[in-house]
Amino acid sequence: QSAKMAALMRNAAIRMTPILRPCTYVMVSHRNGTLKRHKIEKQKVRTKIWVDYDMLHKVFNKVDRTHIDRVGCERAAAEWLTRCGAAVRIQDVEEWFHNYNNLGTGPLGKFVIEEIDASWADIQAEGFDYLDGLKAVRTVKFSRCPYLQDACLERLAPLSHSLHSLEITHCGEMVTDTGILALQQLKSLQRLRLADLPGVKDPEGTLQTLQSALPACFITADLGLTEAEGLNG
Repeated sequence: QSAKMAALMRNAAIRMTPILRPCTYVMVSHRNGTLKRHKIEKQKVRTKIWVDYDMLHKVFNKVDRTHIDRVGCERAAAEWLTRCGAAVRIQDVEEWFHNYNNLGTGPLGKFVIEEIDASWADIQAEGFDYLDGLKAVRTVKFSRCPYLQDACLERLAPLSHSLHSLEITHCGEMVTDTGILALQQLKSLQRLRLADLPGVKDPEGTLQTLQSALPACFITADLGLTEAEGLNG
């Protein structure tokens, strides 16, 4: 798997070399969601760089069933998440893993994801199939995820037996009322925080429906109206 990924990265670098050659200096800061360039000689470079990044994101989110069978669903999911910029915490381990290369090795049965922090992560809907089979994920945070959309939230169903805390904030317009209503399937959810989701057009009605479906869940929401806390009283 590592050799395959390395080959894909090499090919991407080869394709990008002639694109970047006309530039006297290009500085890319993708971690914080911005792209800063200085002294770019050709405007067309802007579009081509974005196309290559989009291609890489699709590669990172492609599900490899053979690899899942080989290393187990928990390890494969951790690799997917960290490749895309997220962090994971493993059961009985205090340390958070941010780097794909630092996940380490060990018995597959001992590698169980308990928390996921997907702040600034480039996760896409296709990759959410990696969540199938996860045993003990209790906390998930999605913040400033540029590709998060309704289809992602609909694919959280495999975590419904264990997920207790969920945060979705500052994730753009692709998360709509439909995606928020899909959270009704998370019957074990105890805490939910929602904020700055401009794609949600009927926050009051959506939150009322969601709270009715999850009466035991404490919901905190700031979706453009007066901030509501503890909708279940």
